[in-house]
Amino acid sequence: MSIQPSIEQVQKAISKAFLGIPQSTVVSITELSGDSFSYTKSNRTYIVDLSASKDSPATHSSFLTVSAAPAALPDPNVTETVYHPNKLQIYTKLISLVKQHTTIPFQDPVLDTSLALIPYPYILTPPHPITSSALISLSSARKQNLLSPQHNAMVDLGLGQMLGQLHAGVLNEWFGLPLTLEPANPSYSWQESFTALLETLLHQAESSDKLKSFNLPYEDLKRYLSRAIAFYIFDDVQVPSLVWFTGSEDDVYITVPSNWNESPSIIAILPNLAHALWGDPLLESFFLPPAPSDALKEAYEGCGGERLIVFPRQKTKRLWYTAFLALVVLLERVDADPENEKRVWAGAKLRECADALKDAPCY
Repeated sequence: MSIQPSIEQVQKAISKAFLGIPQSTVVSITELSGDSFSYTKSNRTYIVDLSASKDSPATHSSFLTVSAAPAALPDPNVTETVYHPNKLQIYTKLISLVKQHTTIPFQDPVLDTSLALIPYPYILTPPHPITSSALISLSSARKQNLLSPQHNAMVDLGLGQMLGQLHAGVLNEWFGLPLTLEPANPSYSWQESFTALLETLLHQAESSDKLKSFNLPYEDLKRYLSRAIAFYIFDDVQVPSLVWFTGSEDDVYITVPSNWNESPSIIAILPNLAHALWGDPLLESFFLPPAPSDALKEAYEGCGGERLIVFPRQKTKRLWYTAFLALVVLLERVDADPENEKRVWAGAKLRECADALKDAPCY
C-alpha cells in the first residue's frame, strides 16, 4: 500500500504543529524499514530531516507515522476480544502514560485526524537535534557488526532498564487491547483475555484463502490450547502491565559509534505501538528465545521487572506467546510476497511451536 505523503504536505504539517520552532524546514522524507514485527498493513513510518532554512543543512529530525486504516476497522472502544491493531489515538494515549511513568525516550507526538494537511490521520514527533544520517536501528547496527561485545552489553542494559520501568510502572486495572474509553466489559483474567485474542487470530488465519498454501497445524494448536486452558497456564498474571509486544531492535535507534571507544546510546524509540496491549510482560518480543541476554535480564530485574521464567509451565507459556506473535506477523503480511522474510519466518515458527507444544509441560 502506497501512502507516501509529499514534501509539501509534510511541510504544512510541520509548520502547523511546531509553529515558532526554527528547525522546521523539511529537507527530506525517508520511509523506515517496513519489515519489523511492529509492521501493520495500514501504517507507514518516516523520518523527516529538518533544517532552519532552505539553504541550511539538516540539523534536526522528526518521526511521522501515517495511517490508512479503513474506516471499517472495529471501534476499539467497543471491541475488546477481536484482535486488531491500535489506532493512532491509542498511540498518543499510551505514549503519554509511558512518559509519565518511565524514562523511555518517546517524544510526545502531535495527532492530526483532520485529513486537511495530509490525506490520512498521522502523528508527528517534535524536532529532535539529530539527523537521519547519525541514526541507525539497533538491528542494523548488530547485523553490520558495528558494536563491540561491550557496546552490545551496554545497549542491552539500557533496553532492560526501559522494559523493567515499562512493566513495573505503566499498569492498568484490566487486561486486553488498549481503549480510549473504559471498557464496557473489563476483563480481570489474563487467561480469558489472551485466549480470546489468540482464538480470533487462529480463526482469521485458518479462514484466509491467501494462507491455505501454508498448511498450518491449526487443529493441533487448538487442541493444545484447550489443554493449556484446562491447566490455567496463563492465569499466573495478576497485574496488567503495558506490553509493547511487537517492539524489537528494529524500533530502537542508536547513535552510530565513530570508533570502538565511543559508547552508543539509545536516542529514539519509534512510536510503533500498533500491537501494544495490557497483559503479561513475558509476551514481549524482546524475550523471544534465545533472548533475553544476561545483561538485559539483569537490568530488567534491577528496574522492577519480575523474573521471567521460574517454572517449566512458563516456558510453555512463552511458546504460546511466540505462536501469538507469529500469527500477528503472518496476518499483517497476508498480501505480501510469499517469499517475504517475516512471512516465511511466521509460518515456520507456528509449525515449530506446534511441535514443541505437543509434549510441553503444563505444571
